[in-house]
Amino acid sequence: MDKLIFDAGPLITACRFNARNQPVIDHILKCGQVAIAASVRDEVIIAGARYPDARIAQQRIEQNRIVVLSPPENPDLETLIAVYDLGDGERDTILLAEQANWQDAVLVIDDHLAYLVSDRVGKQKRFLLDVLIDLVKARKMDKKLAIEIVKAIRGRYPPAFVEHTLLVLES
Repeated sequence: MDKLIFDAGPLITACRFNARNQPVIDHILKCGQVAIAASVRDEVIIAGARYPDARIAQQRIEQNRIVVLSPPENPDLETLIAVYDLGDGERDTILLAEQANWQDAVLVIDDHLAYLVSDRVGKQKRFLLDVLIDLVKARKMDKKLAIEIVKAIRGRYPPAFVEHTLLVLES
């Protein structure tokens, strides 16, 4: 899990909440590369310009810590995805996994429909909470830090998802 492609929801969460006095995104960036689609950038930064998480995302992009990419053309995959009427960010996040050098990336998607569509088109995908578990298992993130992050972002997820994640991390 060296490369992660974030959709807007997980990116906002990772930029909005802090653990150990740093935005969660900074902890994740220490573990691997992060890319987003241009439409996700627009959704997070332009549409959300008045929010602190938008400024954090914009700073990480300007520092080249988060890479902004345009998905390559893939008419067949675009046709399959189009029937689901996903938002631009969700669609482009899935398509971005076709980008050269990012085909082995894991999509970080918390939107349930986009998650299911990713599965149906054979893309690796994880909820942000599961990415934290994976990073701990890969020894890229300290277990205590991951637990702190889960507790910091818990308001963004259903309680059962949070408790499940904490039980796995604490075992």
